[in-house]
Amino acid sequence: MRFTAVTCFVAAVLAMTAAPAQAQWKSYVSRDLQFTFIVPGEVKVEKGVYKGERSGDHSAIVFRSTANNIEYTATVIDMSAPNANPASLLEEAVVTFQGRNKVLMDNYGRIGGLYGRKGTVELPNSGGRSMASFYFQNGKLYRMQATILPANDDPATPDAARFVDSEVLNLNNVEPGSIELKLPN
Repeated sequence: MRFTAVTCFVAAVLAMTAAPAQAQWKSYVSRDLQFTFIVPGEVKVEKGVYKGERSGDHSAIVFRSTANNIEYTATVIDMSAPNANPASLLEEAVVTFQGRNKVLMDNYGRIGGLYGRKGTVELPNSGGRSMASFYFQNGKLYRMQATILPANDDPATPDAARFVDSEVLNLNNVEPGSIELKLPN
């Protein structure tokens, strides 16, 4: 009996140590940019530039995390220029994302009463798969993108959709204990 208990204990320890490490999913919030999302791993924040084919360059804030061979990015792009047409800017972002890639999914998305777009593309040269969502609100374009790298071995992993669909643009629904994200200087 004692031998069986010890054997089971050793087997359990070996199984836990042999399993790949899974990063813990955490909730993050940016009160400055009015949105929240969940993602595994630690988030790095940086300034960036969004290059629109027709709309030109726009300043952006990029939140980035990588876990289990998936690159997660939440990007908020300042599109508050006078005479900006939200529908055209949203469509431009979707078309730019799709590029010349093989489109696997192109659909409408919705967060509360706000409509946007969601899509999935196969990247060229066996570069993996990328899923993204696009929403426009209050002069900002919100893009959530998960790129599943070839080393992941599961291009259909639900982790990509979990991240893309976790975005909330209503801070009344912030999870308790969410980690506050600060904007870069």
